[in-house]
Amino acid sequence: MNRIIAAITAIIIAVGAAAATPATATVTRRCNAASSGVLTLVADSIMFRDDVTRLYGKLRGTPHTSSRIDSMILTAPGDIAALCTDLDGADLRRWFQWEDDGLIPVEIDFPAMKPVGTATVTVSGPRGESTWIITIGK
Repeated sequence: MNRIIAAITAIIIAVGAAAATPATATVTRRCNAASSGVLTLVADSIMFRDDVTRLYGKLRGTPHTSSRIDSMILTAPGDIAALCTDLDGADLRRWFQWEDDGLIPVEIDFPAMKPVGTATVTVSGPRGESTWIITIGK
């Protein structure tokens, strides 16, 4: 019985240690985004991890108006193309509204990729398409 309890305890400790091991991350600040179309992004930083690529920034719009994002595709040099997997701050395929300051902080997740110097995000919604050209770390 003691051996069984010791084995279960060892398994729980091993699983907990594996879950607590952080993913390797490269965070690049000083991102810049040139936006065209109906939605504007003010880019802050981008994080390249083993499990996700996350873009941090703010959507800029006219206060007290609404919009919707149906899809986002990130393209990068080397024929890399990735579809957005999650959007925090607004929901994909749902209407959202800008408050008084016209800014919505967002975190946009894409599948994991190696760090790049530039990327383009193509955003589609019912009001048209927008393109964000993101210069990373410049």
